[in-house]
Amino acid sequence: MKRATAAGNELDASAAPGWMQRLASLVLTDERKQRRAIMMVLTTAAMYTVCLALLAFGVLYAVFPVEQIRVLAVLLALTAPLFYFLIRCGFNLRLRQTTLAFPQALVAQSVVAFAYAVCGPIHTATIVFLAMVTVFGMFDMSTRQVRVVLFYTLGLMAMVMTWRVHTDPQVYQGPLELMYFAMMATCLSGISMLSVLVSKMRKRLRTQKDELARALARIQIVATHDELTGLTNRHHMIALLGEHISRHARGGPGFAVALADIDYFKNVNDTYGHRVGDEALITFAKQACAQLRSVDLVARWGGEEFLLLLPETKPPGDPDSGIERLRAALALTPASAHVPALRIAFSTGLTRYIDGEAIDDMIERADRALYAAKDTGRNRTVMV
Repeated sequence: MKRATAAGNELDASAAPGWMQRLASLVLTDERKQRRAIMMVLTTAAMYTVCLALLAFGVLYAVFPVEQIRVLAVLLALTAPLFYFLIRCGFNLRLRQTTLAFPQALVAQSVVAFAYAVCGPIHTATIVFLAMVTVFGMFDMSTRQVRVVLFYTLGLMAMVMTWRVHTDPQVYQGPLELMYFAMMATCLSGISMLSVLVSKMRKRLRTQKDELARALARIQIVATHDELTGLTNRHHMIALLGEHISRHARGGPGFAVALADIDYFKNVNDTYGHRVGDEALITFAKQACAQLRSVDLVARWGGEEFLLLLPETKPPGDPDSGIERLRAALALTPASAHVPALRIAFSTGLTRYIDGEAIDDMIERADRALYAAKDTGRNRTVMV
């Protein structure tokens, strides 16, 4: 019985995280950016809830009239759900700024201005929310949007203060309202300047991040590819061979490797110079990528030597067919633009991978086949 109870407790404990995760997915969605935007709205909703509680307290103790506060309460209750709906249904994804920080800031400042107008004796307490809204949106709004929100807020508050000074001078006293406006304008202007600095810093960090990503991509290419031909380099090809061996051990297809060496390449360098020799190597690399299958891999193994990794197909085909296509293409392709008549040929040692053998043993066997191809007349393939 105790074991059954313990098993039930374990089941409940394991089910709880799943239930909470489903609830989070339902409320926040599973998209990271959408979750961030919704979290902003929910944070705003929490602040609106606190404001509603304060309004209820004020009404309970007759701090301000119920009629006007009722309208403010409706605005507070509807604003956050409206923006939540727009984000949750994906409407914000059609816009450039998916967080909707700018329209939220404009609406929030409008609500605060209305609260300033109807809260009577405690109206000055609402000014702090103007600064809170500006700070809250500064991390997601552009410099231009921050300035628009600043001028909109100052203009709106100037009109509200002037209107209330004329309609209720006993509570909204002119000299005090002027002082409040000056302090509010100074505070909001300072926050806006700080927001501009934060925006520039964020832009600079984004630029540095992009530059770092590009630098890492270049480093990765340099680390895994030959600089002259753009082919996979020897170090990376050894890693790829290891991956193919592991895949084959798990039941994947077998593969063959071929060592190809350009015939009489030293004569090309001695006769035409290293520039033409480099162009010949590039020509070989381009034709190899064009003539071999998309699943085949080519690496510059060293000097004028290349290694071809040829995965088997189903049904197994002749691994030498792609090599012969390459041989025929090179016979028709100028090796160098500076020497149009120059053609290159190559000798190949081809072997299939044997289960359980080491990479070095396979390469050594292909190398022996390559030397046999050279000894028997070059421009041919010997398979062992």
